[in-house]
Amino acid sequence: MRVNCSPCILVFLFFSIAINAQTVFQGTGPSGSSFGDVKIGGKAGLHVATWMGEDVSGVSQRLGFYAGGIAEIPMFMDDLYLQPELLISLVGADIGPSNVNLTYLTLPLMGKFHIIEEVAVEFGPQVGFLLSDNWEEDLQGQDTKKMDIGLNFGGGYRMNENIYFQMRFGFGLGKVLDITKVRNGVFSIGGSYFF
Repeated sequence: MRVNCSPCILVFLFFSIAINAQTVFQGTGPSGSSFGDVKIGGKAGLHVATWMGEDVSGVSQRLGFYAGGIAEIPMFMDDLYLQPELLISLVGADIGPSNVNLTYLTLPLMGKFHIIEEVAVEFGPQVGFLLSDNWEEDLQGQDTKKMDIGLNFGGGYRMNENIYFQMRFGFGLGKVLDITKVRNGVFSIGGSYFF
C-alpha cells in the first residue's frame, strides 16, 4: 500500500481559514444587512462508489465512507452560502476478484442555495489528493493519478440550526489510472453537525 501524507497540511489550513472567516464575515453588509455567522462543524456518511467511462468492464459498485469538516459561509444574497469541506474519502470499485481501495483527501467547494428554509440545492467542484491505494496487490503495472478533479451536485435538508442531511452525486473529470479512461463516480448520503 502506498501512502502520501503531503496533503495532510490542508487539514490545518482548512480549519485555520474557517476560523478566520468566522471573524471576517461577522458584521454588516454595505446596506446594513447582517452577513450572519460562519458555522463550522463535522460531517460523515456513506458512499456507493464505482468507475465510469469507456474502459469500464466487469466493474460494479462498492460501499465506502467519508468523514471530515465543513464550514457554512453566508454570502451577500439571502439563502446563498459558500460551503467548503475537507474530507477523508474511501472510494474505489469492485473489479470482480477483489475490491479496489482508493483513499483521498477531498476538498469540495460547494455553492448552496436554500429554496426554502429547510431544503437546499448544492453544486460545486472538488479536488482530491490520493493518500493511499492498493494497486500493488490488485493491478500490477498501472499507476494511480495523484489528483482527482471532479464536480458534485445534490441537495440537503436542514432539520434545525445544527443538523443538516445531505445527498450528493460526484463524478471525476480526469482519469483514475494512467493507461485507462475510467473515472470515479460516487453517490453519497450523510449528515453534518454544526457547532
